[in-house]
Amino acid sequence: MAFDALYTNNQIQKLKVLLPYIDPSMQKNMAIYIKYMELKYTMDLCRKHPFHSCSATLENQAPDIKKLCGELKPYCTETEARQLDQMESMLQTMEMYQEMSQTMSVMQEMFPGMGGEASGQSSASMEDFLMGMLSPEQKAMFDALNSQT
Repeated sequence: MAFDALYTNNQIQKLKVLLPYIDPSMQKNMAIYIKYMELKYTMDLCRKHPFHSCSATLENQAPDIKKLCGELKPYCTETEARQLDQMESMLQTMEMYQEMSQTMSVMQEMFPGMGGEASGQSSASMEDFLMGMLSPEQKAMFDALNSQT
């Protein structure tokens, strides 16, 4: 990870590699020493570079929440991983909702009479067609989002 690369050095990494080869009675002390060295190195780095950052996002760019969820999952409990899966599903549904709304707007601009009163059909026919492409869970999320707007 970028964080580990930024806040450690080769000396600390060598100690970590050597740790399993040290006498078991000394491993606890060595582990504490390694953590102390990491803390000291991090504090020195922060003093020297007070605005140093390992930001995953650019200043004017929104973070990629789906990517973040994927990176967090290996460190989560099963319950937390399911919650992240639900969040990813919700985000995907919201993206689909936005895409469908944009598609419907473009279609209505391109074909003003399509699905309108002039064709004798309700304006919902295009929406019904697009809704038929969603899974039941996505339909439920779409309906929930649609009722809030």
